[in-house]
Amino acid sequence: MSVSIILIPAAIAAIASAAAGGAATAGVGAGIAGVISSMRGGGQSEVLQVRTRMKDRGLLAQALGDLGAVDVEVGDEVAATVDGVKLLMQASPEGIWAANFTAVKGAPEVTTRVATELAERLDAAYAARVQTAVAERIREKATDAGLELVSETVDDDQSVTMTLNVRA
Repeated sequence: MSVSIILIPAAIAAIASAAAGGAATAGVGAGIAGVISSMRGGGQSEVLQVRTRMKDRGLLAQALGDLGAVDVEVGDEVAATVDGVKLLMQASPEGIWAANFTAVKGAPEVTTRVATELAERLDAAYAARVQTAVAERIREKATDAGLELVSETVDDDQSVTMTLNVRA
């Protein structure tokens, strides 16, 4: 059995939820845990919708590497193998990813739970990569913007706090 997941950008999911009367707003801003709605297809395959933040293919490849993925290929499609699961992702022009999770030969069957947990781990790894990239851009552009980086700390939850002073 394979599991397919539609990875919807969080902003689009929030707009769709508001248009539907806010019935599915639980979890907005809290990551993707708890915001999965199951849509069973006619075959053995199960399709799920999951909110995500993924846009940048380079950061996505790095996030897959952070998860220990092998055979990572990034092009029109993103393919990788993580923990015995073959992941194939395709993005629509609107930025909505469709991901298919299939067990590699000899690995246990991919269940909805396994696919969902892998999608959640990938989303978290991607968010960490985005945070790193944003912090690096702030460091690089602070001087040109008339700012001075005074201090930077990383908390236990990996959140970064930067203190910037405006230069006179």
